[in-house]
Amino acid sequence: MNLKLWDIPAVDKVKTVELAKKCGVEPLLAALLRARGMDTPEKVSGFLGAGEFSDPFNMKDMDRASSRIRLAVDNFEHIAVYGDYDMDGLSSTSMLYTYLQDKGANVSYYIPRRDIEGYGMNMGAVDTLSKEGVDLIVTVDNGVAANKEIAYAKSLGMDVVVTDHHQPQGALPDAPLVNPHREDDESGLTYLCGAGVILKLLMALEGDIEAVAKRYIDLAALGTVGDSVELIGENRLIVSRGLESMEKRERPGLAALLGEDPVTSTKLSFGVIPCLNSPGRIGTPDSTVRLLTHQDRESARILAEDIQEENLARKEMMDRVIEAAQEALENRPELMYDRVLVVWGEGWHHGLVGLVAGRLSELYGKPAIVLSVIDGEARGSGRSIEGFDIFRAVTECGDLLIHHGGHPMAAGLTLSPENLEEFRRRINRYAREESPEMPFPVLGLDCTLQGRALALESCRAFAPMEPFGVGNPTPAFAVMGATLADIRGFGRGNHCELTCRSGSASFKCKLFKVRPEEIPYPLGSVLDLAVNLEENYYRGSVSLSVQVRDMRLSGLDRLECLRDYRTYEKFKRGEPLLPREAERLRPDRDRLAAVYTLLPRAKGPGLGLEELVLRLEKSGLNMGMLLFGLEVLKERGLIDYRVRGNMLEAWRLPVKGRADITLSPLFRELSGLAEKDGQEKE
Repeated sequence: MNLKLWDIPAVDKVKTVELAKKCGVEPLLAALLRARGMDTPEKVSGFLGAGEFSDPFNMKDMDRASSRIRLAVDNFEHIAVYGDYDMDGLSSTSMLYTYLQDKGANVSYYIPRRDIEGYGMNMGAVDTLSKEGVDLIVTVDNGVAANKEIAYAKSLGMDVVVTDHHQPQGALPDAPLVNPHREDDESGLTYLCGAGVILKLLMALEGDIEAVAKRYIDLAALGTVGDSVELIGENRLIVSRGLESMEKRERPGLAALLGEDPVTSTKLSFGVIPCLNSPGRIGTPDSTVRLLTHQDRESARILAEDIQEENLARKEMMDRVIEAAQEALENRPELMYDRVLVVWGEGWHHGLVGLVAGRLSELYGKPAIVLSVIDGEARGSGRSIEGFDIFRAVTECGDLLIHHGGHPMAAGLTLSPENLEEFRRRINRYAREESPEMPFPVLGLDCTLQGRALALESCRAFAPMEPFGVGNPTPAFAVMGATLADIRGFGRGNHCELTCRSGSASFKCKLFKVRPEEIPYPLGSVLDLAVNLEENYYRGSVSLSVQVRDMRLSGLDRLECLRDYRTYEKFKRGEPLLPREAERLRPDRDRLAAVYTLLPRAKGPGLGLEELVLRLEKSGLNMGMLLFGLEVLKERGLIDYRVRGNMLEAWRLPVKGRADITLSPLFRELSGLAEKDGQEKE
């Protein structure tokens, strides 16, 4: 089950109107800016202003790095750009490779295969480059932790220049190192991604900031959006100017993917970048670099079509892995009740496990780690929720791991398959000790909107806040008390279009990756909707697109539901319960009867768990009591059921005579856990 809490800041209407007048902006824009901490004209001007690029030589070692590269160009040394297989690394590689080609350099590039070599420099790749006669390796988006590989390259007669944006781990490599995270770097550019660092390098090499920006800002924007770095400072400038550059469609490969609609950061995030990332996930990442560096439009179009087909294959593969991961969880229900989900399977593609982990985390509202077992090795990736540092949790299990790395919201790891069960046990023990009350998933919203305000004018009011991304998300609004009037499927039935009424207004909205039968609310339900608003372009016309991020039953206390569900999970894990927790789970005969009578006599459409709780709350029944009661009824042979997501499939079974629910072993187990807790406290 996944229910999110909503965080909606209060709006001071008087101060919002004052700010709107002082800044000459629409009240809605002023409300959004105030919700994000920009509550003075000075802060608003600083955020909405254009800004400018700083001197690239403010970065430590930029002089050494640029001098060594210039020398290699002048002497026609063989330069190899050593990249990475994700969007940041691919765009960085394309930028530096194209620039050096334009300067007449003897240049090639090398991108390790994700499934074979993994991230960063490796000894085999260094050997390959040495055999190819490389004189200088320039790393992009990697290298800060490659001390051994760099020393080996130097022993083979190659020099190395490192450009990176990842946190240094221990001693710095013995090479010119441009990385805003090194302690002696005073540029203040720690928010840059690898492509941002390369943009600064090109500015240093060229000596003309504006000329480099015009030529390469689109690729730098791809890397910045693709690496999900915070859109502040020069990152905001890179993306805003990059979007303007992309509108000109001057780079053939990008033009082939962008189509004719206006270019936004949202379009990049959900359309273009996943497509460009696909070869690096399931194929050969070189094809993306070829597309981004190609000059012939017809050849670029053919390359783009190939990559788009590869992206479709990636989506199908990912859907199969997500389904397999969910089946693995359902086949071992105890896994679903863990604080941290850990699931693995044979032969799942290494390039997809991170995406699948993110999807599971979203579906189940908790940290998730997905691993693929191939050739006697388990490699995986984890994604977290705000408030739980998954990298630290993985690190605490370091003695079980071969490799690991990451940051608070994501981690990568490799271990032997025989250690998987122990890893699952240990990381959940750590979670229990460090976060006894795991954080609830929270959806941050900016403000509420009336149904009549769902209009194109609202989209245009907040357009000055573009570009959107990490640190400046697309505005999200709460529409309270909307009546669900109709549900229709589209996209082969994999998505939903909802028709809702709010006051005198009627509006349609889309809910992606949810089938009509998975909507946990019947028609006529009064809902609160969390939505994004976008302009939709089709055949030259513009319309409003309302996209649902989440929805909940009006009047239902979600925090209480989540707390009761967590108590139920605690019971399922066999952990001691406080007496009051046991009482929150223990339904009496009348409440069990109320649940039983609501269930159909035959298997049929699913029922929404929230809807059932709301209908039964007058009888004192809560979410935990409902789930525990379903188990009791099933144990006594009265019903069968399955819970998936927020939906319940349950039906009555034919029975003879009466079943005495007071004899249920589950009741005795519940009492035992409460008594055990009481004894421990004594």
